[in-house]
Amino acid sequence: MEHDEHWSGAERLEEMKRAYQSVPVPEELDFRVRSAMARAWRRARLRRGLRRAAGMCAAALLTVTALANSGPGVAGAMEQIPLLGAITRVVTFRSYEDRRGELVGASVDVPEVENGGALNDEIKAYTDAIIAEYEKDAAVMDTGEAAYQVDLSYTVATDSDSIFALRFNKTVVMANGVESVRIYDVDKRTGRILKLGNLFRADSGYLDVLTAEIQRQMRAQMDADEGVIYWLDGEVEEWNFTALDPDAAFYVNADGELVIVFNEGDVAPMYMGVTEFAIPAEVTADIAVPGYLG
Repeated sequence: MEHDEHWSGAERLEEMKRAYQSVPVPEELDFRVRSAMARAWRRARLRRGLRRAAGMCAAALLTVTALANSGPGVAGAMEQIPLLGAITRVVTFRSYEDRRGELVGASVDVPEVENGGALNDEIKAYTDAIIAEYEKDAAVMDTGEAAYQVDLSYTVATDSDSIFALRFNKTVVMANGVESVRIYDVDKRTGRILKLGNLFRADSGYLDVLTAEIQRQMRAQMDADEGVIYWLDGEVEEWNFTALDPDAAFYVNADGELVIVFNEGDVAPMYMGVTEFAIPAEVTADIAVPGYLG
């Protein structure tokens, strides 16, 4: 395929990466591709079914949210009920649903966090952008021929004494399914949205430490399973994982370990899906700011 001679180096690199991604995977790995696509479709259908089945529960949650905002007397009474207090910490503020024929549609859950402040502003901006992009793209789709599904759900990834983390899982199904993750981490004591660097001492060289540990885990996984591939020592150097981005997605797991999350295609071929690396406590013990990691 011929391209304009004025293409930039970045454009050429991106075209090479797309070509690499499109190369058929070995037969023994093909099931991973089919499974990922099937999971994306099943997830969208299952979530829609669960919403219908949980309609009465959702209505109850909306009622709880309305009562919480109706006056200090009602709110005070609700705070005395531990179960309701837990439920109202994160609620689905609204659900965006759109169907345009059998192949085109979107399902986007928009949560609201009690006393979320800046976090709720970030959530609104993020979900509004996803919906706007879908509507723009869907408007020009042939709903009878091309598949275009957007699915966004959320889970609480961390709820420790110091950190609350809300994770968004996004799946876009077109020619295949592509999964990505966005995680918002909040310091419960200050309400500040945390970046990865906030968890470590300024002079700690934390990015180098985390990069080395992730590379070690990648190589160990590849040595143990020939079906596992990460971009570490490939011919196209620009693809290789050589340094962790300070804006990397992360959360803290139940064991108090930092977990770094990469979107599908970021550090490995697409069939590997979203990849996560739990960083052992001994790796971060000497460089972490006290109070965040276990």
